[in-house]
Amino acid sequence: MDISLANLIELVKKVNRNKVPNPMPAEEINRLRVRKYRDPQNTETTELPESLKTLLAYDRDLLSNYNMPVIETLQRSIDKEGVIHSYSPDEEAYYGVGMDSSGIDIEDLMPVWSNDPRLPALIRIDHVGDQAIFIYITERDANGEYPIARMERNEFWLAESSLVEYLYNIISGAKDIGFTEEDLHLPQWKAQQKMNEQRDAALLDLEDYHEAFWAKLDALVD
Repeated sequence: MDISLANLIELVKKVNRNKVPNPMPAEEINRLRVRKYRDPQNTETTELPESLKTLLAYDRDLLSNYNMPVIETLQRSIDKEGVIHSYSPDEEAYYGVGMDSSGIDIEDLMPVWSNDPRLPALIRIDHVGDQAIFIYITERDANGEYPIARMERNEFWLAESSLVEYLYNIISGAKDIGFTEEDLHLPQWKAQQKMNEQRDAALLDLEDYHEAFWAKLDALVD
């Protein structure tokens, strides 16, 4: 099976529900950078994944086969200098444990999730379902891609080896596409996933509620 980025884009074109693609100009893409760290005080930037550049060049208003935007949220975080800022997982962590029904305002609990300055930036990918999907800005692999992280309730983990793998999995749900998700259990993706998990293990250990969160919560409940 051809899992190249070029083939992925051809498949994306087949399933795109947006029938009038809106490509981002090349000069605009070329100036884009992404924050390397989640800490808003650390302004270091790095390269975008090659797959994201290619998607933007094809259609910045891309709709998946589930008729949902894919790269809309991340574009709202681009500043006037062309820097994509990190998403904060605090809201996901807050709603994930049902704090919205407690009557306690999120601002009284901030930061909800760890704000360790070593944590990598999170670039939000719009996704149907309860899980939050992020490009995890650690290190680009040999193909110029970063791993994909997922968050659901209080769980945070590396799920796919790259945005390329994630999109193939999404597309596999389309009709008459010629393959299913079961066909995508590919050794090269599994190998890259294992490498990512080993490399980023120390960072993943930091992905948890802020160390002061539960004490704040107990004090407010009392």
